[in-house]
Parts: sequence; structure tokens; C-alpha cells
Amino acid sequence: MKTRKIDGEMLKKMFEYGAKNLEINKKTVDELNVFPVPDGDTGTNMSLTFNHSVSELDKVEQLTVYSVAKTASSGALIGARGNSGVILSQLLRGFAEGCKGQDYLDINLMANALKLAAEVAYKAVMKPTEGTILTVAREMGEFAMANINNFEGLEDYLEAVLKHGKATLLRTPEMLPVLKEAGVVDAGGQGLICIAEGAVKALTNQELGAKIEASSINLDKFVDDSNMKPEDITFGYCTEFVIKNATEIDDDNLRDYFNTLGDSVLVIKDDAIIKVHLHTDNPGLALERAGNLGSLSRIKIDNMREQFESKGKPADLTPVPYGFIAVSPGEGLTKLFKDLGITQVISGGQTMNPSTQDFLNEIDKINAGVVFLFPNNSNIIMAAKQASEISDKQVYVIPSKNIPQCISAMLAFSPEAEAAENEKGMNDAIKNVKTGEVTYAVRDTKINGLKIKKGNAIGISGGEIKFAGSNIHTVTENLLSEMVNEESELISIYYGKDTTKEDAEALAEDLTVAFEECDVEIHYGGQPLYYYIVSVE
Repeated sequence: MKTRKIDGEMLKKMFEYGAKNLEINKKTVDELNVFPVPDGDTGTNMSLTFNHSVSELDKVEQLTVYSVAKTASSGALIGARGNSGVILSQLLRGFAEGCKGQDYLDINLMANALKLAAEVAYKAVMKPTEGTILTVAREMGEFAMANINNFEGLEDYLEAVLKHGKATLLRTPEMLPVLKEAGVVDAGGQGLICIAEGAVKALTNQELGAKIEASSINLDKFVDDSNMKPEDITFGYCTEFVIKNATEIDDDNLRDYFNTLGDSVLVIKDDAIIKVHLHTDNPGLALERAGNLGSLSRIKIDNMREQFESKGKPADLTPVPYGFIAVSPGEGLTKLFKDLGITQVISGGQTMNPSTQDFLNEIDKINAGVVFLFPNNSNIIMAAKQASEISDKQVYVIPSKNIPQCISAMLAFSPEAEAAENEKGMNDAIKNVKTGEVTYAVRDTKINGLKIKKGNAIGISGGEIKFAGSNIHTVTENLLSEMVNEESELISIYYGKDTTKEDAEALAEDLTVAFEECDVEIHYGGQPLYYYIVSVE
């Protein structure tokens, strides 16, 4: 029997199945990152966003297609993480517009909702790029509109729309050369297909498969340390992370090793991922061992002694003219930000993108007439902008894509200047600093003419991999040799958790000789996964 229209209860089920299917396949989506760096997180961000969206549906008292779609849209708006999560929230917003005032959806209304989903998402992106999730959504919407009269039931209709979406996804490498060179399809587009596939299976009463309950591990936090007392702390850093592609890893041996580093060790293996929690004084050693076994994500390191010192202190609500919020991926960078006058710091960065709600929470803590946000990552800018639009305070987003840009912007700030003047000055400042990063490759690949082997150090600047090799020191020096010119005066190095102070100082000494016209300074950043963040001014 063909289904000619669906109600709110069925749409809720379709959203839930879509979220589950994406959750099951999110690591596959993560691995579609163009760069072979250890922090691909498109699938994770989309999954966290959509899971937050779907979790809100249990609050809906009267299930109509509009109440379900509107609630899902609102949930995604607040829970959006990363650029892919923000775009997904806009797709849901457009879909909800197509459902406005409706109790049911038939083929005509479904087609219009899919078309509006793509249109709203395109408008939300300043410079839409073809060959991405936007293209997949638009093509599905256009196909849906063009084939309204070719199907009698929603089952066959939506299966055809899904099939067209999959075909479009396979063509994304032909639209974006960088995808073709890396040998991958668009990650965001793949995430959208996962959602659509789950939704269609809900409608056609198909099972998602044995892995439907695979997400038994809570990747946000699976150990509650909130009831610990200061005297209980033997090892100072609560360290959590996920190891992906972990099918072949012996979790018992890994657990034994982590027990030599600290206490409160939990190693839980679930299919191809391992979730790790431990308290240690050497989180870098734990990350190093895990990073040699698989790619890492969801890295979270907290200084528990500092947390207990600050616990219970009331928020400082003293009125101030300006407030500043920055995203920091490492404890050293957090301290540096505080020294620069940053009011609130959000722990996060690549692999752990703050949500729109995270920004709103910090904005509410500041009693200031004007608040400046520093995302410090290109994948976080859209969530920050979304928070600025929702907040009832005057919020400016300085679109910093990395740590050095944030630092330059803060140094350009003038307490005497008006907010708009400061916004312009800080935006100008971030354009005048060259930045680079050194990390490692998680797979063999060829990109920009470079043959990269798994485990190679890779130097990234200007959104491109510039150098690769087995020696971290050499790759970093080569990267800086391309960034420095005759006008350069200062080289700043921020070394990460996996880099020793001695190695950083040795690099600085060599750079002083190689670039004798420049001052060279080093800072402990404490960022995971990236050996060095560098800047040239």
C-alpha cells in the first residue's frame, strides 16, 4: 500500500532514524577529510548537531509535521557545531518553512520543503561552493520538484530522490578538484545522504542494521568526576579522547599501559572506536601512544586542581564596557589569552568545535555592553556568527581562523575606540599575520603534487599543505622559509602537547640563525595533534 502523506509522528521517526544512521556512519564521514590530518570532524559535528535537534522532539506535545520540523530546526540552530553543523541547521530551517502550517506532508509539500531547505542554506553561506553538501541538497530539491507527478507514493518518490542525491555525491569530485586529487567525495554531502537514507528506511519500515545501537558510548563525557574532592586527586589532568579505526587494537594491552601513567583508567571498545578516560600527569604520553595506533578525536584535557579551585566561585558580573570570548585548544594558549585580557575562554578547536549554545552561554556570563567573539578556527566561525545573531547583546564576531590572528586582533584593540572602530581595526590586524601549522598525516595520499606517507609531518599554510617529510623540525623550518620575506620582523612559535620544550627551543635557535633579521619567540600552547602553530609578522 502506497503512503500518500505522512503525519508528525512519522516525520519524527524519520528524523530519529536519520540521526541514528548518521551516528553509525559518522567516522566514515570524518575520514573523508581532504587533508590527511588527524582531526577530520565533519561527521562528528553533523551528528552532534542533529542528535541535539532530534533530542528536542520529545518535548513536542502535539505532533504535526510543522511542530516536528520547527522543533528540529530550533534544536539544530542552538546545537550547531562546525560549519557542516551550521549548514545542516539551515537546511532544517528551510525544510521547516516548507512545512509551515501543515499537519501532513504529501509529495507536493515534501518537494517544496526539500527545495526550500536548499534555498535557505545557500543564502546562509556567503560564498556557496559547488561540489559540497549545498550541491547535494540543491540537486535533491530540484529532482524532487521535477518529479512530483511521476510517483504515487512517498516511498518510491523519496527513494528516487535519495538515489539522485547519491549520484550527485559521486559527482562532487568533478566539481571540486581538491576532492578529486584527494580521492574522496564531499564529507558534508555524505553526511546528508546518511541522514536521508535513515529517513527513507524509517518510512519504508526497514531496519538500519545491527549497528543501530552502536552508539552506546557517550562521546561527550562518559565519566563523571564532579563529585571528586581535592584530596582525591593524585594525578592532575583528566584526559579523555576517542581512538578511531580501532578494530585491530588490543584494548587490554592499551589499558595496562594507561594504568602505568595514572589512575581512574577506563578503556571501552565499541566496534571500531575506543573511548579512553584516565587521570594522569602526562597526558601527552597517553595521546602519543594512542596516536600511533589510530586517528584521534574528541580530545579533552582538564586541569582538575584548577577546576576545584574555581568551583563554587560566583561569576564576575561587574559591568565592563567590552567583553571578549575566545576558543582555545590548549592550556598554554588559555593562559596566554587571559594575559591578553580575554574575558571568557571556551575549550575547543579542531575535533571539538563549540556549539552555538556554548557561545551563548559564555556571552550571558559577561556583563558588557559589547562582546567580541574569536572562533580561532574556520570551522567554528559560522556557529559564532549564529550565536551573535541570536543573542540580544551587541556581539561582534572577529573571524579569526587561528590562534595568531586572535592574538594580533587583541593587540590591536583600543579601549578608547568605539566598537565599530575596534571591529575594523581587529579585522585589519588578522589580515596582516601569516600563520602555519605542523601536524602529522593519518593516511597515505597525494595532494598539491606532494606524495605524503602516513605518519609524515606536514606543514600547512594558507589552507594548503606546503611541505611533508619525516622530520618535524625540517618541515617546520621549510614552512617558515616560505612564509618569511624581507618585510618580516617577528616569528612566533606555539608548541603543542606532543612537543618538548627542548625541541621547541632547539627549533627557535636554528630559526634565529636562518632568519637573522627576525626576532623569534616561543610559547607553550599545549594544543593536541599539532606540533607547532607558527606565525610571521
